[in-house]
Amino acid sequence: MAFEEYLIGKREKGAWVAETSYGAGGVMATNGEVVGLNFELIPDFNQNWQEILSAGADVRTVESRAKGPLTLPFQIRFTPVNWKWLKYLMKVEDDGSDPYTHTFTVPNSVQSFKLEWAKRHTTNVVVTLTGCMILNAVLSFSKGTGAGEGFCVVTANCVASDYDLGATVTSLDAGNITDGPFQWRHVKLTLEGSEVVEVNNGEISIASGIEPNDSRYCNATLNRALGEGIPKTFRINGRFNVNEKDNTYQTLWDAAAAVGSTNKLEFIRGANDNMIFTFGVFKFASTNAPTDLEGVSAPDLIWTDDALTSTIATDSVDVY
Repeated sequence: MAFEEYLIGKREKGAWVAETSYGAGGVMATNGEVVGLNFELIPDFNQNWQEILSAGADVRTVESRAKGPLTLPFQIRFTPVNWKWLKYLMKVEDDGSDPYTHTFTVPNSVQSFKLEWAKRHTTNVVVTLTGCMILNAVLSFSKGTGAGEGFCVVTANCVASDYDLGATVTSLDAGNITDGPFQWRHVKLTLEGSEVVEVNNGEISIASGIEPNDSRYCNATLNRALGEGIPKTFRINGRFNVNEKDNTYQTLWDAAAAVGSTNKLEFIRGANDNMIFTFGVFKFASTNAPTDLEGVSAPDLIWTDDALTSTIATDSVDVY
């Protein structure tokens, strides 16, 4: 007797493609690609049924329900192998020949995407989400101290306008991942012009300023779907946890001013294979560490940046 087949996470695939117009376009088979390594999707989909309490019957129960606003928020987590994911938060310009440079800037509109969440099985379960937008994303890293630790992770909170439930998994021409993962050992932090070696972990958070309910309209064409997102204030902030050996960070915080000289976060995987976030008006909100009677003082350096001076990736990928 054969065992019954179940859906398991190991067999899932997440793939995305940029849309040519909001909620439409973008050919997954020719331009789509696997999102990243160790892809996970955490949905929070809801039909939002609206109660009809009374239609004249003499009962205390809910008499019926009508379809409400379809909400399709979801979170994705993955380990990046390149920096293409940033094009859904920022505008990118590709230049040069191998090695190519990809320069990111803050646009007044964002790029939407189509996402295929495929649960492979003898009978596949495939959810295709359209009109997807990244609301905010956090790139985090933590030092590896043993097996199975140390990958960089992107956690993105997203929302989709609509969905389709099918059974066909797209075969991707450009979807095979050949580059390795970005890891803790690729991180290089520079503060006030000097490299900081003693970094335990950290993160950089980027928010598009999109509020989904701004695009919920009384419109028969959209029906229950969301309209095009409206990016508002673009924000960047983050945290670095470091081992403390003097009063450097307290002094920078005490100054209550922008940190001078060069401040940047780099991810260096090899020669001509890197990403550099160069901060503009970089300020510390908090640099305090609690007492650890048997440990090293390791404050979380909580920071904000009004605007990145430059955001540039360099690699062998010609077009992001």
